[in-house]
Amino acid sequence: MALTQAFLAFGLPILIFFGAGYGGYRIISLIVPSEPNPVKVSRFEAGNIPTGEGRLWFPLQYYGYLLIYTTLEPLIVFLFLVASAAYTSNLILFRDLTAIVGTFIVVLYPMLNYAIKQINIIVNWELRR
Repeated sequence: MALTQAFLAFGLPILIFFGAGYGGYRIISLIVPSEPNPVKVSRFEAGNIPTGEGRLWFPLQYYGYLLIYTTLEPLIVFLFLVASAAYTSNLILFRDLTAIVGTFIVVLYPMLNYAIKQINIIVNWELRR
């Protein structure tokens, strides 16, 4: 009974939310034409069609660090919340929190690995003119 109530309280709204989002995406993708045209795929600078070559190329020097921050920040905030829980006297709570933190780490590790690889790419650090 408790598992059914938990599913109805948490699982069903999540399934409805994702189902409605995916359904809306599919309906819009069927309605909107998907043929690329030159105006649709061209670059715009401040809403205007660019003329000539750009004045300056911006290096993506700190892109990897931004990825690391956005990857680790939710985990660190969650770890602060977990640290305040009284799990020392409750083994079930400790087991659940360990499973949740482990899941967070497993899910966020590929993004963190990608971010570290982006930092080590020298081409992103060069200033091109």
